[in-house]
Amino acid sequence: MADNTTLNAGTGGDVMASDDIGGVKFQRVKIIHGVDGTNDGDSAKTNPFPVLPLGLPKTIATDVVLPTSAVYAAGDAISDSTSAPTAGGFTFTGVGRVSGGSAIITDVTVCSSIDAATRLAGELFLFNQAVTAINDNAVFAVSDAEIKTCVGVIPFSMFDAGNNAFCHITGLNILVTCVGTANLRFLIRARNAYNPATDTLTFTLKLFQVD
Repeated sequence: MADNTTLNAGTGGDVMASDDIGGVKFQRVKIIHGVDGTNDGDSAKTNPFPVLPLGLPKTIATDVVLPTSAVYAAGDAISDSTSAPTAGGFTFTGVGRVSGGSAIITDVTVCSSIDAATRLAGELFLFNQAVTAINDNAVFAVSDAEIKTCVGVIPFSMFDAGNNAFCHITGLNILVTCVGTANLRFLIRARNAYNPATDTLTFTLKLFQVD
């Protein structure tokens, strides 16, 4: 049999595209796209069908500017103010593709803007929602309720990079899901005595968004 099908053949109706396979007709259709009630046009090389694949890679960086003359002991919180730290903790913006979205964190880098004699060793506490900020230099402490929103703790130890300090933590594979926003919040704890006088710490997440 031939391809294509004439509707109501006796009166010369419309011809519908079809493919004859072993005597069975399979209708051929074209794909259009658009939200309900809208035709955004036929899918074509110049108007491709919009697809957003899972597993989009993303890099997110946040700076933390330490107060002047900061001096830390092991167990102290590292923040940006001794009296009015950034409310809700520091933010990694857009970790999820949407509010409540998930991601897999693969790597973290930490940069210091100074070349301190003793490099910082610390811990990055990640939370799936806003958390109570801790004053700089205060003893690091999180409430029982808020520690349940912690989705990961990443230890880091910085090394001398000449004019500054750096570290790169790989192979993390931490699955996180944001709550109420597309963001993660974070706090920082010192694991050693650190006397930077002044410093800007830059924390960078490398991740794959998964929904």
